Amino acid sequence: MELYYFSGEVDRRIAFGQLKRFAWRELQLATDNFSEKNVLGQGGFGKVYKGVLPDNTKVAVKRLTDFESPGGDAAFQREVEMISVAVHRNLLRLIGFCTTQTERLLVYPFMQNLSLAHRLREIKAGDPVLDWETRKRIALGAARGFEYLHEHCNPKIIHRDVKAANVLLDEDFEAVVGDFGLAKLVDVRRTNVTTQVRGTMGHIAPEYLSTGKSSERTDVFGYGIMLLELVTGQRAIDFSRLEEEDDVLLLDHVCIIK
Repeated sequence: MELYYFSGEVDRRIAFGQLKRFAWRELQLATDNFSEKNVLGQGGFGKVYKGVLPDNTKVAVKRLTDFESPGGDAAFQREVEMISVAVHRNLLRLIGFCTTQTERLLVYPFMQNLSLAHRLREIKAGDPVLDWETRKRIALGAARGFEYLHEHCNPKIIHRDVKAANVLLDEDFEAVVGDFGLAKLVDVRRTNVTTQVRGTMGHIAPEYLSTGKSSERTDVFGYGIMLLELVTGQRAIDFSRLEEEDDVLLLDHVCIIK
């Protein structure tokens, strides 16, 4: 299946393979008219909603509410392209899509345990915390996902927004890397790519900030920060720390022993 749509004057073509094409009304009903009570998270180009299909299948619906803004439609196309070439047990798979004149939506499996960030910092009183064996399994699963993107995709894929919020957890707490809206395809013959800096503050490698050159090392730095989140439960950047100290970055609290 191939989808044709117009962005400005450019006819864009995206290969969707065997993905399901959802009707707008179907996703509207599944999410209770995109109710705020069903919001699972919010990113740079829209929100993600929990939905239930007529057959009781739970899904996560990513709605790019401002896809017509600069970069919005490109983010939609990029996410689809990345997922179409990257298939791995530790990468989020795409179920289907919906496009209209005014909407772009992507449909994913619902992750029962939401994100790593949620399990670390937003669980309710009485909910079980992640034990160390589970945290180790999450770290290894996420690493396998990124290793696949870097070493087994051609062109290789640089995620560029590695953080606990983008590591999702299924019912068995298996790590699933998601949110490819900022990802970039990289020609393996090039060692780095100069581009506009993208990502989340506190997770961006210093050399990427200073040079604008992203590579797999950019993701490795973000993965290291994610490991610090996993071990400490703290946010990578927390401005509430300003009340007691000057260091708002979690990285600044790490002591390196040689």
